[in-house]
Amino acid sequence: MSLPSTASEQRFCRPGGCARLCTEEGLAAAYAAHGARALARARRIVLDPHLAEEAVQEAFTRAWRSCSTFDPSGGPLANWLIAITANVSVDLVRARMRRPPVAAVEPHEEAADHSPATDLVLMRAELRAALAQISEDHRRAVLETILLDRPYQEVAGELGINVGTLRTRVHYALRRLRDVLADQAHVVKACPA
Repeated sequence: MSLPSTASEQRFCRPGGCARLCTEEGLAAAYAAHGARALARARRIVLDPHLAEEAVQEAFTRAWRSCSTFDPSGGPLANWLIAITANVSVDLVRARMRRPPVAAVEPHEEAADHSPATDLVLMRAELRAALAQISEDHRRAVLETILLDRPYQEVAGELGINVGTLRTRVHYALRRLRDVLADQAHVVKACPA
């Protein structure tokens, strides 16, 4: 990303109210310190790793543009960046939901040839619907440990529970997800073509 000259950008920053993102060094330091946490937050919201990276890039771009609006009395820089990342992630998910389908298929028509990309989209939709049918504790356990591939110890510490409890939640969540997905498959097969 190309930044404007430091002198021209710093004149918009006010002393004590600047996030120090108006320079390449400041932006790089903020990204190094908080980029991984921002990416983790984005992945929790959008689930797609590529879309999460896009969300983080956009979030840091927005933070850079509004560097002078940062108010340190409102909390640390990390919280400000995470809030921007969450807002961008939600915006990206909403934008994706508003887009019309790429190829319209009549409800009673089955597509003869499914591309791998189409299969992934369908699988993701089924998984989201299944995840919505399990409890919040179970959903978070599966998302953090299975989908985001985070260590059980780290996730358990973050959630304030012991590792055994987390493993139990994952076990029962996966069992419930299998049941829900099997029911969804049964309903799809039962529908007349």
